[in-house]
Amino acid sequence: MTWNPLDEVREWHCAATEEACFEMEERFKKEGLRIHLVDTPLTTDPILKVACIFDGTDADPSAERFKSYQDLD
Repeated sequence: MTWNPLDEVREWHCAATEEACFEMEERFKKEGLRIHLVDTPLTTDPILKVACIFDGTDADPSAERFKSYQDLD
């Protein structure tokens, strides 16, 4: 079964590789968030191939932890 972002109730962010999910988890923990990686299902996207699923006290399904490239100007 393919992972569906519309059905996901936990915090998630997509990445190109599973290793990138672990790096993301490390970054969140360095920022002081109590969050941990619980799953890395495959997506159907050809570039962002993995969904990094996080849970924990600070996990927030509505979190916008990354600025859009459009917001960087």
